[in-house]
Amino acid sequence: MANRFYTILIIPEGASRPRQFHVPTWVVRASLVVLPILLLIGVTLFLDYRFVAGQVYENRELQSENRRLRQSVQLYQNRMDSLESSLNRIENFSARLKMITNLMDRDQLSEQISLPPPNASTNLSFVSAPTRLDFPSSKSKEDLPFEHLSLQSLNLEQNLHDLYELLSDQKSFLNALPTKKPADGYFSSGFGVRVSPFGDGTERMHEGLDIAGPIGTPIHAPASATVKFAGHKAGYGQIVILDHGYGLETWYGHASKLLVKAGTLVRRGQTIALIGNLGHSTGPHLHYEVRVHGIPVDPLAYILEN
Repeated sequence: MANRFYTILIIPEGASRPRQFHVPTWVVRASLVVLPILLLIGVTLFLDYRFVAGQVYENRELQSENRRLRQSVQLYQNRMDSLESSLNRIENFSARLKMITNLMDRDQLSEQISLPPPNASTNLSFVSAPTRLDFPSSKSKEDLPFEHLSLQSLNLEQNLHDLYELLSDQKSFLNALPTKKPADGYFSSGFGVRVSPFGDGTERMHEGLDIAGPIGTPIHAPASATVKFAGHKAGYGQIVILDHGYGLETWYGHASKLLVKAGTLVRRGQTIALIGNLGHSTGPHLHYEVRVHGIPVDPLAYILEN
């Protein structure tokens, strides 16, 4: 009969008695099977741990790189937005210069005003039409913004250069352009068609720009001029009319007090009247008009101040 036990004998050094242990045969056989399996599982777990630890490290590196990339993209976007905003301001300024330096005769103005007038409630900002630019099909999608801004800046540079050449010998004409905002305050109504503020529900053409402000707020001449009229006019109350030459006139209605007389010369920035609430008015404000050869045009197209 086969042995059912293995005996393990331990003999200590010295005079101590030997010790023996009896291990069943099935335990030894089972150990020969289980131990390699446990060793294999241990090695597998160790390798998995090394792999997972490596993945965690790589993920941390990727997260750090993603944060840097997001910051770079945000910085790039901010710079692009700033550049586009600057180009838009330059384009707006260029468009205004082109408009105010191209003094049209009465026939040309008549052709322009034959178009539907703007809405006075929304016409409180002068926005130039965007320039259309075509790009070669070989350009990548990422290159298009830079290509667009590059071409746009070149076009604007050329436009401003042309304007500089046009204006370099026209100092007196520049002094006559009403480019200064005539009074402190906010724009309460723009140039164009609007519903009558007097409650009758009719639509009427508003031929100027309303600048609301407290009674007594100074009204300044936006450019050098000669006082053409200073007095009372129906609907306008007390009004000053300045003649800037070159067919340009500016009107200042609803004034509480007039500080100049007809025939006098005024300089850019000189106080000519005070804001009031006289005439056909619903509150204290300046009614400001710009007329070219007698035809009202949008004053915001001339004001170059922010």
